Amino acid sequence: MIEPMLWFVAGLVMLLLGADSFLKGASGLALHFGISPFVVGLTIVGFGTSAPELAVNLLAAYRDSYGLALGNVVGSNVANVGLILGTCALASPLAVQMRLLRVEGPILIAASIVLWLLCVDGTIGSVDAVILLGGFVALMAYVARNAKLETSEVKEELAEFAQTRTELGRNVVRLLIGLALLVFGAQQMVDAALQLARMWGWSDVLIGLTVVAIGTSLPELASSLMAVYRGQNDIAVGNVVGSNLFNILLILGATAAFHPLPVERSMITFDLPVMVSFMIVAYLFMHRHGKITRREGAVLLAGWIGFNLWQIVA
Repeated sequence: MIEPMLWFVAGLVMLLLGADSFLKGASGLALHFGISPFVVGLTIVGFGTSAPELAVNLLAAYRDSYGLALGNVVGSNVANVGLILGTCALASPLAVQMRLLRVEGPILIAASIVLWLLCVDGTIGSVDAVILLGGFVALMAYVARNAKLETSEVKEELAEFAQTRTELGRNVVRLLIGLALLVFGAQQMVDAALQLARMWGWSDVLIGLTVVAIGTSLPELASSLMAVYRGQNDIAVGNVVGSNLFNILLILGATAAFHPLPVERSMITFDLPVMVSFMIVAYLFMHRHGKITRREGAVLLAGWIGFNLWQIVA
């Protein structure tokens, strides 16, 4: 048991380092070629930290572990809200100014419900993949059209978040190293997770919902906590909302386009409804006060802990 656990941790570390290197390289290249820091920051906040989920899901699908792929997305989305928003709100109440987040919240709830409905027939197939990927394209078009309406304070916050060195050679190397670490780290993590699942008598879905989902959510947790420390609450919340949309629309869409994903009955009757509930509760908390308070953060974190304990015990 020790060896696969060590390989899992090693793969996770490579994923974290690869995601950081990949994002810095992509950001530096974008800035080098004249894309505004605001647009680069918005892209990173919205979708950049989901690179580990994408790498793990494509590797899991390649290994024919489709339950792990779906479990990883659902578990990561629950962890993003319960673990990350809950922890960040406990550190400091999360007040939100970014206009897009007030719109993306309902979009995220709608996307979560659509995913649930697409799973009711027991499969996320090629038609479902087209629907999800089409939703991602529409979301990107909406963000590109409306991002310029943000306040100057939000634009400055995002531009500051995106700042990095812009030398061409340095960032090409960053990008390539990051990509290599993501691929190799995902390979080690998926293989080790499947070994652990067999040894513990867990299903692929369960290992994806819990252990793998927590691991792939760590980049969002680190990025969001750092943003809270710097007083950048919009970035902390944007990491979660953007990552969850990315996970549902692009990552699951791309994975299902690669191969149809079978959906276990427990996912339809319990896990997906719980994921939708987390999105709704977090949005209601944020909408009621314009922020997530420490008490509400504690509720989200306790709910996430309870979700994982139930998965393991049940």
